[in-house]
Amino acid sequence: MRSIIHSLTFVPIVAGLALVGAHLPAAASEQAASFNPHGFKVSTGVYRCDLNRRVNVRQVSPDMQSAVLQFDKKEYKMRAVGARSGALRYEDPSSGVVWLVIATKSMLLDTKHGRQLANECKT
Repeated sequence: MRSIIHSLTFVPIVAGLALVGAHLPAAASEQAASFNPHGFKVSTGVYRCDLNRRVNVRQVSPDMQSAVLQFDKKEYKMRAVGARSGALRYEDPSSGVVWLVIATKSMLLDTKHGRQLANECKT
């Protein structure tokens, strides 16, 4: 009986070590999951938006940490930023332009002037 009780005291320790080991190699995927918790995809190509506006997503990096957008004859080099809402958020700090991607649509915002540039954007 004593050997069974003694063996059981090590079970939580062994289980804990197994869990810690499982999370160590996944550090990069955890960072990606915190950036994109819902697994949204950003497709390249032209997004058609309300008011007959268009956003051209020219390039998205394989790790989805950066994107290049064209809107209104201007090009924006965007960097991924974590968003509390769970949306994908790309920002161009120099221009203040933000590209938000949610499940059903995307939108382009001008944070410096506090206005929407394009809304209801879909591929």
